[in-house]
Amino acid sequence: MSEVKLTAACDLKDVEFLIVNDNPVMQRIVKTILRAFDVNDPRVASSAEEAIQALRNMPSDIAIIDLDMEPVDGNQLIQQLRTEENSPAPFIQIIALTAYAEKELVTTSRDKGMNEFLLKPLSPMMLYKAIERIIKRPRPFVRIDNYVGPCRRRKHDDPKEDQREDDDVSFIPENTFPWNRNA
Repeated sequence: MSEVKLTAACDLKDVEFLIVNDNPVMQRIVKTILRAFDVNDPRVASSAEEAIQALRNMPSDIAIIDLDMEPVDGNQLIQQLRTEENSPAPFIQIIALTAYAEKELVTTSRDKGMNEFLLKPLSPMMLYKAIERIIKRPRPFVRIDNYVGPCRRRKHDDPKEDQREDDDVSFIPENTFPWNRNA
């Protein structure tokens, strides 16, 4: 079997990660994969409540959130982060992680404001590609009615290009994220 090599295209040393998963084995797996990508110290939260507190104590740039948690599931956490007035991280980049690929679950996660969607079993390459998409092809954040999150339109080569009227949508500044701050 040939070894898959990751490109060193994204320097992740200054990117802060939060893993939100109630399964200790999955926590270790995701943390080990991130460390292999030279992520300094990915933090872990075992519940939505712990995640909110962790983000209040120390901001993160990307959260990897398992959708199948209790008592608050990952989609509820995503909605809290995106829409609640006192959210500690409404613009955090979110990778939703789940073992279920039903269209309804994917659509719900998208509508709650996730950036990327990954299926278990988690492969290092798929996680890296999701992170790379977030960094290299960021989608602008929009606020429309009850939705706050990444623009769901991916039709144009230029992710900043949008056909809506300015009155219909407000865009969140791009320099919110570390990979855009020096650009």
